[in-house]
Amino acid sequence: MKFLEGKLDDIAAGREAPLSRRDLTDILESGPGIDGPLFRAASAVLGRNSGPGVYLRGIIEISNACQKNCFYCGLRRDNPGVARYRMNSREVMEALTHGWNAGLRSFLLQSGERLGGDFIEEVCAILAECRSRWGDSVRMVLSLGELPADVLDRLREAGGSRYLLRIETSDRGLYDRVHPCDGIHDWSARDACLRHLRATGWQTGSGVLIGFPWQTASVLAGDLEYLVDLDIDMCGMGPWIEHKDTPLDKVREQAPPRARRVSLTLRMIALLRILMPDINISATTALQTLDEEGLEKGLEAGGNVFMPNLTPPGYRADYNLYEGKTAVADDLESMITEGRKRCESVRRLLVLGDPGDPLHYGRRLATEGWMSGGAAPGDAIGGRG
Repeated sequence: MKFLEGKLDDIAAGREAPLSRRDLTDILESGPGIDGPLFRAASAVLGRNSGPGVYLRGIIEISNACQKNCFYCGLRRDNPGVARYRMNSREVMEALTHGWNAGLRSFLLQSGERLGGDFIEEVCAILAECRSRWGDSVRMVLSLGELPADVLDRLREAGGSRYLLRIETSDRGLYDRVHPCDGIHDWSARDACLRHLRATGWQTGSGVLIGFPWQTASVLAGDLEYLVDLDIDMCGMGPWIEHKDTPLDKVREQAPPRARRVSLTLRMIALLRILMPDINISATTALQTLDEEGLEKGLEAGGNVFMPNLTPPGYRADYNLYEGKTAVADDLESMITEGRKRCESVRRLLVLGDPGDPLHYGRRLATEGWMSGGAAPGDAIGGRG
């Protein structure tokens, strides 16, 4: 472990010390003594790149209907216990306006995967309305699942800026083990969707599920290498949490203990921060569900995005991806006040009035030649995060 600690100390000091696949695996498998050097290195890397800012991304869970049947998700198609809903445009715009008035400039519209034309048209109309009201001052983030290329292009033209699609695992065999073997659960199609997003100017986000049965430290190290190779701009990854109405719950005893899942998640955040210094990394709700100090720990590990939930209370309980989802105050101002205090407790600064574009995105566009003719369509490059 002294060898790894030495590498991490070099990274913290700004000296070059590449981490190999073996290093990543060994860090993930190490005892608790590695955490101090690891988190110090990640914090130093973040400080040298994006600084102490923590950016807000308001989540609105616009629908819990989903055509997918993933073995780990409480919203899976074959779960009869879910009361399905779909927010209407007025409700979504009210939530967005409330967030805007409170100083948020980045909003995530999240739903299960739906391919119905009327749903996509409604989302496009919402995006167009946001662009009409707030122009380049807002970043509309979508997490609507794995969609056809032409649909993604329409969403971008309507005003979408960022897209989040978690690969869940880079290991194809493991992916097949936690998804049905049918035509709509295909690792290669999901990977292709991510690469299309990246190639067409979206700020592209992905992530993995951490600590579910059959996953190893070597697999997680491969996940980190996959995210680096994909060259993402944003990442959201969190611990697996059981849901009693899913097939994976039946083998929960084969998963690491919850405390271990939290530890692995924090180490994955820190390692990705070291590997990708200038991307956005969120401290996820799932992390906060398993650890009441999950936000603070996620920030100390290298996270720089905090996501208050703007979903109306009447819908929130039905967006039940997993059991025990953290309850939060209904009042947005209270959430922001609490979030600011929690950020300050770990020497971080909550930022309002800034969408927090990942520095990586602007640099990526410049490298790829987009900037020779201006920013990618629909974008204004600015902010930090």
